Amino acid sequence: MPYSQTARVEVKCPVCSQGDRVASVPGVVAAGTAYRIGRVRLPGLRQVPDLPTEPGVGLSTHLMSRTQLALWLSFPSRHYTGWSRNQGYLALLLAGLVHVVVSLVLAMNRTSGWAEVLLAPFCLTGLFWVLGGLLVVGAYGRRKRDTAEAPARERALEVWEGLYYCARDNVGFEPGVGVSFHPSETREYIFGFRR
Repeated sequence: MPYSQTARVEVKCPVCSQGDRVASVPGVVAAGTAYRIGRVRLPGLRQVPDLPTEPGVGLSTHLMSRTQLALWLSFPSRHYTGWSRNQGYLALLLAGLVHVVVSLVLAMNRTSGWAEVLLAPFCLTGLFWVLGGLLVVGAYGRRKRDTAEAPARERALEVWEGLYYCARDNVGFEPGVGVSFHPSETREYIFGFRR
């Protein structure tokens, strides 16, 4: 059957019972998101489902801006980002390097004892040790939380891809369910109402 003869299903808003101002939620999010060349990397494959990925766009650096409606209707991003874990490791590496250098300088002094050589550098590096440790442990916790939420995120993504938005009534809805919600309640709907 040619494309022009395919039957189109009419989706109607449950509030106003009309379909002329109805659009899919992923389409509304894409329309409300603008990109321009900048210094922000696009997400990798399937990190944020409603954004194009680097291979899809062909460029690795873009700056993104969104309307409030696109923010409300967008699929929530994951908690874990590899960069926060890497920042923790970098802070720990920096603390370790500074600690070794200061320890060596103190060890060259003949009047310094071993306790002073090993413990005194913590005055300079203690903040970096603590900050790096917190970043690494926090990233581990976020990654564990993302892993635990993965099945729920997959179901929520299926629901989110089937949502529609009515511009006339400023409501989101799922065809066939008969429940409408404000765009700011999208996350609660896809994760809470539709279990």
